[in-house]
This record gives sequence, C-alpha cells and structure tokens, in this order.
Amino acid sequence: MKYLKYLFLLVFSVFSNASESIPLNDLSSLRWENRLIILNKPTDTEHVLSLMKNSSEGINDRHIVWFILKESEALTNYSGRLSESFMSNVRQQYQLKNNTVTLIGKDGGIKSQGSTIDVKALFSIIDAMYMRQREVQLKN
Repeated sequence: MKYLKYLFLLVFSVFSNASESIPLNDLSSLRWENRLIILNKPTDTEHVLSLMKNSSEGINDRHIVWFILKESEALTNYSGRLSESFMSNVRQQYQLKNNTVTLIGKDGGIKSQGSTIDVKALFSIIDAMYMRQREVQLKN
C-alpha cells in the first residue's frame, strides 16, 4: 500500500509537469478564459512595456494576457512558454501589420485595432462588453 501511494504521486507529478511544459502555439487555448492585447512590432517597445506593467491591476482584473511581438522575440505576461512558431502563427492568423495594437475578446474575435496604445481606451472598450459587465455583476 505504501508503494502504491508513492507510485500514484510519481505518476501524478509526471502528468502535471507534462501539461505545463507544452508551449503555446497559437491563441486558441486562451479563448473563453482571457482577453488578449497584441502589440505587433511597436515603435517604442520600452514605452509600451512600461504602460502594460503600470496597468497590471486593471489588466489582471479584466483577465487580459498581453503580447508585445518584437522582431524576433515576444514579451508577455503569459506565464507559460511560447513555441518557436507562436509569433508567426499569431501574425498570420490575425493578419497583423507593424505597429498595430489589437484587442481580442474572450470569444477570439478582434474587438479593436489601431496604431497607438491607449490602455484606458482599451479598458473602456472591454468594460462596455456584455461578458465583462456580467463578470463585474457576479463579482459584486
């Protein structure tokens, strides 16, 4: 019986670690759980990164995962790993142009797209969404 308990713990830990190590290949697994902000090749990456970090409370409250897609790397608040093809898959799926800010809803649809980052405006768009209003009602 003692060995069975250890065997169970070993198997459980192997499977739990295996699921965490699968890198994110596209955005489909985030659908219905997160809203997404994708900043594709912004002209001032440091400024954009600072805005996102300084807005972390509102970002977390609205279930936002953000990605700053630079030329050859991605900056993000996503806690997992990204696959090597992640950036090209996302750019192709959403046909992202350089220096664009794209807001994607929990349903996977594009809700807003522009060339400047205005976090307050993005929050306003999100806060006007029916799903967000339901989240706020359920929280209170």
